[in-house]
Amino acid sequence: MNRTSSPTISHRLQFVLYRSFEGVLALMSLETSYKVGEFIGRIAHHLLKKRRDQVIRNITYAFGDEKTAQEIYNLSREVFERCGANLLCSLRTPFLNDEEILKHLSFEGLDDLLIEAEKGGIVLVSPHMGNWEILAQAVFLTKEKMAVGTHYRPLNNSLINEIVEHRRTRRGLQLFPKHASTHRLISFVRDGGGMGILADQRVGSRGIAGTFFGRPTTLSPLPHLIAKRAKAQLMRLICETTSPCQWKVSFTPITEISAQACANSLEEAWRHSPADVFWFEDRWRIQGKDPLKFLDKYTEHSGVTRPLRLVNLVGGAGALPHPASIITQENATLDFSLDDATLTQALDEIKQRGPVAPDVYICPPEHSARLKKLSLKTQILSVSAAP
Repeated sequence: MNRTSSPTISHRLQFVLYRSFEGVLALMSLETSYKVGEFIGRIAHHLLKKRRDQVIRNITYAFGDEKTAQEIYNLSREVFERCGANLLCSLRTPFLNDEEILKHLSFEGLDDLLIEAEKGGIVLVSPHMGNWEILAQAVFLTKEKMAVGTHYRPLNNSLINEIVEHRRTRRGLQLFPKHASTHRLISFVRDGGGMGILADQRVGSRGIAGTFFGRPTTLSPLPHLIAKRAKAQLMRLICETTSPCQWKVSFTPITEISAQACANSLEEAWRHSPADVFWFEDRWRIQGKDPLKFLDKYTEHSGVTRPLRLVNLVGGAGALPHPASIITQENATLDFSLDDATLTQALDEIKQRGPVAPDVYICPPEHSARLKKLSLKTQILSVSAAP
């Protein structure tokens, strides 16, 4: 759905539901909101199989050789519960004043923040984790006297977006929409401001080749480019849940100005509090017209410890020109005359043969659409069989 300046009927209905839900939440305590959110997450984990499978898939990508299947499943359940709790608490938090919020909040690394702020502007690199409403207001809650902005994507529903923007800006937070010019962001930081950027998302072909949890992927270039051009410092800003209705906001310097240093710092945060992470996004999903082109930038010594996995379902198709240290390649046979349920079971058997689910299938063109549907949108390369 595209964001439009003129609300549709659907937008108005969503707005009414949103405000009604907020009204109910406003009647609850923060503690009750947390418990209700946990309960909703527990039910969602049981009912939403595709979402559960996606979370398990991502956790396996990150911890597959470090955790057992049962540990991964248990973590996925905790992720659903924590996400539900943090979601409702994020919606409830705007109804609290600063003093009430601070009863549920602690800080770590404030001295580091003060030291870096004295040097000039700061780029605050954050992941999607914890109570994100507290995260958005974190610097103001420290009472630190500095201009703070955030690079964000406006909501599709302009009516709801207007409310969210008003709440974010009432303490002085400056908002820079997704398509704001990089020059504006750099100028703000160069003048001594702190710019918050969510940097753990998938960025596709626009990103810089690097590693995340040892896997080859593309990384956002925005934080380190702004820091470099504005002669600013990089800091990691995270929010993690320490106990029910208690959160800790941490500021940690990132000593090297590079995309990989940002990714390494965010990975450290994900590892420290994995239940707080928003594992629902296809972080490692490969996409684009030439999805494996970014692998050309890697060498044998690119730091990849967990190569991508390619499964060739086309007899006679040639191997890709990439070393096994970057992407492993295997052959498999799939009977596409099978019904969907049986074919899905066959795909599950292929998945179980490797340490992680396949990142890429090479598939005959006539079956690519069906395979994409049944394989959780795994990247499909259509290749005809050799004559």
